[in-house]
Amino acid sequence: MVLKYVATALTATVVAMVAAVGATAAEPQRAEAAVSTRVAACGGGNVDLSAEEKKMLDLHNKTRAQRGLPRLCVHPDLQRAARAYSKEMIAKDRFAHGNVGERLRKVGYRWSTYGENILYDPGSRDSAESLFKLWMNSSGHRANILEKDFREIGIGASSGEYKGGRATMWTADFGDR
Repeated sequence: MVLKYVATALTATVVAMVAAVGATAAEPQRAEAAVSTRVAACGGGNVDLSAEEKKMLDLHNKTRAQRGLPRLCVHPDLQRAARAYSKEMIAKDRFAHGNVGERLRKVGYRWSTYGENILYDPGSRDSAESLFKLWMNSSGHRANILEKDFREIGIGASSGEYKGGRATMWTADFGDR
């Protein structure tokens, strides 16, 4: 009886260890795939976007293409600025534009013109498409998305605690140099 119990416990332990090793080996690939997608940067090189940021970029470019406008390329400085600002809004429990031009200069982006769209998602939206629709249904945000003079973009999303709940802040910084 004791031998049967020991054999059962040993088998269960081995099965659990094999499952844990398998899950650990698979987890980095899943996490890595979810974390970033490499896209071509303006002027060469690459920029890593999260899957959500990439989807939002695709929606911007699809909408622009439907209207005969050039695609937006991801500029590394704008990407850095957009991500940092989304994180800052979460960290400071604040949802406002602030001094966009100065913020872009601080990351090294030397703009001739710029624009910014921000979005607060309390987690009630289903998809990037529904979030993008909010921007397109707002005249000011739509104007930035469809501005023919904008050629470069950075899109940043950051999730965290905001005003006592969970939220994702989005920033799309547009520009031309």
